[in-house]
Amino acid sequence: MDMPRLSSPRFRLARVSVVPVLLLALAACAAGESSNSAASSPATTAPAAAATATATLGTAPGSADNGLAALIRASGVTCSNASAGTGCTAGDVDSGDFYDVELSPDCGDQGFFAGVAEAKGVETLDAVPSSGSKATATAKLSKGQLVCVQGIGRTGQNPLFYYVVAIPANTVGKCKDNALCDTYGDRPINNRVATGGEACHAAAPGHYAGNCAQGWVSADVLDVFSNGM
Repeated sequence: MDMPRLSSPRFRLARVSVVPVLLLALAACAAGESSNSAASSPATTAPAAAATATATLGTAPGSADNGLAALIRASGVTCSNASAGTGCTAGDVDSGDFYDVELSPDCGDQGFFAGVAEAKGVETLDAVPSSGSKATATAKLSKGQLVCVQGIGRTGQNPLFYYVVAIPANTVGKCKDNALCDTYGDRPINNRVATGGEACHAAAPGHYAGNCAQGWVSADVLDVFSNGM
């Protein structure tokens, strides 16, 4: 029996029919590999992206805010932009009994200082007194105690409450040879709520750590150094 020649019409037809099938098979394999690669890609890249986001969130508050985040927590205020410390309020916004708050954690050369002028001293509170609030006394400051003002609670333009921290007078550079620091300095403090194991001290220029008496006081009990020290 004679074998058909490769150039026969029947063989050429078979060869033409096979080529599309092979092309379709190759295309299917390529699509499958592409699909598998796309499906596996998020699984391998997502953890790295998540780790980067976590690292950013974890390091930013401690390294960039210079005590702002800690002040927001301690003072109990709510801020629309916590990272910048802006749009802050204290009190009961829903009832309208609240204060606009300006924050300034720096107690260095550009800090805002005052002294307790009330004869019987003053209790510092963990929250601004307002509708439904449960403000608790954190410490009792004696008359003449030097304080750094870190928060100003206003209604309109009028300061009604200050968030203050009592700091050692000898850590304030501008107290040296300053008559204000003879009138206002280190006075007896009754700490009712301990904020740290160490005594209050300057952890960095203008920033304090340890058991520093702090809290909200009425603006009426302070002699504010409006012109600085």
